[in-house]
Formats: sequence, structure tokens, C-alpha cells
Amino acid sequence: MKKLLIGLAALLTLALLAFGVGSIRWHPSQRAGPPRLEKVAIGAGPLLAGAAVVPLAPPPPVPVAGFARLHWMEEGRRDPVAVRALVLQERGCTVALVSAEILLVPGALERAVEREVRDLGLDHLVVAATHTHAGPGGYWQDPLGERLATGPYSEAVFDLLVERTVEAVRKAVAALAPAYLSVGRGEATQLARNRSGSAEVDGRLVSARFVALTGKPVAEVVLYPSHATLLGLGNHLISGDWPGALMRSRPEPVLLFQGALGDQSPRVPPGQRASPEVYARALRTRITALEYSAPDPWPELAVATSTAVLPPPIPGATPPLLRRMAMNLFYAWVPARARIAAIRLGPLTLIAVPGEPVAAVGRSWREAAGKGSEVLALAGDYLGYVETRERMAEVAGETARTYYGAELADRLVGAVKLSSAAARGVEPEEKPSAAEVVDQTR
Repeated sequence: MKKLLIGLAALLTLALLAFGVGSIRWHPSQRAGPPRLEKVAIGAGPLLAGAAVVPLAPPPPVPVAGFARLHWMEEGRRDPVAVRALVLQERGCTVALVSAEILLVPGALERAVEREVRDLGLDHLVVAATHTHAGPGGYWQDPLGERLATGPYSEAVFDLLVERTVEAVRKAVAALAPAYLSVGRGEATQLARNRSGSAEVDGRLVSARFVALTGKPVAEVVLYPSHATLLGLGNHLISGDWPGALMRSRPEPVLLFQGALGDQSPRVPPGQRASPEVYARALRTRITALEYSAPDPWPELAVATSTAVLPPPIPGATPPLLRRMAMNLFYAWVPARARIAAIRLGPLTLIAVPGEPVAAVGRSWREAAGKGSEVLALAGDYLGYVETRERMAEVAGETARTYYGAELADRLVGAVKLSSAAARGVEPEEKPSAAEVVDQTR
């Protein structure tokens, strides 16, 4: 009994020592700095568009990304997954949009692709994930990411994903030809539900169609916010889930991008089976019913990028007593800056952000960005979930899944305003607020 007590006392002493050392202020409790405009390119003249689809078929077996698992490796392929690219060009501006059937895009992946296509002279490259929770994993070299999201890292899988993405972009550039742009907008709230208890359901549905002068479809871009989780944790087959089924529903390349999906999950129509194909058909029906703008061969094309200084990390699941320790542990693990891009496509402005904003945050960013703006989530790097300050104060909603604390949405909105204004060729309507510039958390 005496030895047991001595042992427990020693363990308690070590725990207190670790807590004390871990709670020392090893890093600053603030990161300051206004958002900065990086680059602006504004096109002029007729629109050129080119698209391509390249299969993403890593040699089996690979991890099935999407959920923390005991058994990571696939047990087969349910349906083919791919990388899709769309390149848009006007004199003075060339932009590439990439939709990859994977869970998320690590910063290292986007940077590797950027290096490989530097010779193409792109003004900006957006690499975004469809967020399928059944896609191939193994491409994120990150201790926590490997264990919680994408599975054991494989350099071969990473290199293959870079190679296929680069191939898709190059093929899209080679296919550039004059095209018309038409944009349709609507709501499909019946196909989404708010999973975190908020009453706000984001059913925003946007489709941008690119058609050759001959009338042949070139590509379609679809934005809709809904987690690709229909197959669930029990699935061990590689699949694109419902985004993959939707993108395969048309002969021309369809690029699916997620909107403000942080708290949005799929809702299957009543009486129908919860399968990716059923859900994709329901969404395609609503896309077909959209009213589109008149085909425009000379739409405005522009891109602007800004960077935001991010607050120190405070994982949302951390108890207040352990926040300083958590900040020390995660300080160097998460990005210190984030890049926001605004891509102007005629009446549509895509705001590409590297995280998963909830519906309320997405709404506030759209309002800040101006008329015609839409959020394009999970684009380059990964900042985790972005919850509202109010919900985080209540420790509600997606708070437990956040990395940065209550300041993140405010920090990013400053860059959203800056990029969107520059893409429209105007000055921002107002200067960044104090919350957008400096973190007050201590």
C-alpha cells in the first residue's frame, strides 16, 4: 500500500510539473497585423475556357480518408475518383480551378502543384477538395492529420495526387477555346440539415456553365454546402460519395465545390434510400431547374488574393485551464497565415477559403464580400472549422472541431473584404476592424 501511495504521489508530481512547464508562456498570446493584398489580375476581352478530367487511381491498397479508424486500408473501389480542372483565361488574367475527390487539401499539396505548373503563367490556382469521407488518403504528412483524418502517409500517394492534378491543369490549358458563361442560382434547402442544432440551413445552390461557341458544353461549376458523408464510418470502399456521383452525371467535366458546409449535412428526400446516387440525382434535378443568366462571351474575369494573420491556436475542445498548454503544443502545428482568393466570373465572385465555415459565418462573409459572392470552402491548406464567436462563447455548434478560437472568423473576413473589393476593381468600403487585425485572447 505504501509503495502504491508513493507511486501515485510521483505520478501526481510529474503531472503537476508537466502542467506547470506546459503552461509557461512559450509563445506570444497575440499575433498582430492587418490583412494584406498580395496579387490582382484583371482580364479583358473574350473568355477562353478549357477543362479536363484525370482519373485518380492510386495503386491499392490506400487508406480510406474521412474518419478516425482502427483499420485504415481500403477493401476495394466502389466508384472511380478523379481530379477535375477548369482553366479560364482573358487577356491579362488566367485562373485554374481544381476539384479533387479527396477529403481536404494540405498546404504542401497545393504548393507542390503550384511549383509544377509555374511555367503556365497562371495568375492563380485554386485546388479544393470535394470533402468526400470515402476518398483515398495517405497524402497528408501530419502527425494528427494522419491519425484523425487521412491515414498513414505515403509519399507515393502524395506524388501521384500532385502528378494527376498537374496533368489535369495542363490538359485544361491545352483545351482553351472561346466560351460563353451563364450563371444560375437557387436554393435546395430540402437537401441539407444543420447538424449542430442551429436553425440556419444553408441550401445555396450555384451553377456556372461554360459552353463553346458551337454550343457544346465545356464544363460546369457547382457550389453546394453539404458534407459528403452518406457512406458513413462503416464504409471501407474508395468512393467520391455524392459529389462524385453528381460530377459523373454529365458527359462534360463537372467541378463540385463545397460552400459553407461546416454545420451542413445531407438530407435525403423522404422515402428514398440514403445513397450517393439518389442524393446526386435529387441535386441534379434542382440544378436543371435553375434559371440561368444570358450566355456572355465577354464576362468580367479577375482574381485577387490576400493574406490574413491568424490568431494563436486554441483548440475548441480544450478546457480553459489547459488553454495555455494547448497553445504551446499546437503553436507551430497550425498555419500562422491564411490566403483568401476572390475570383470574379461575371456576376459571380467565388471566395476561396482554406477551412470549413459554418452557415452563419458563410453568410457574414458573403455579405462582407458584396453582391454576387459565394463561399468556396476547403481550398488550399486546412484551418479546420470556422464557428461564430457567439456559438463558441456558448461552447456550442462546431466549437469542439475548431483550432483557433473565437477570433478566426473575424480575422478571415478582413481578407475576404480586401480580396473581393480588389477583384471588383474598387477600394474596400471600410478599414479592417480591431477584431480583424489583432487577437485579444490571452
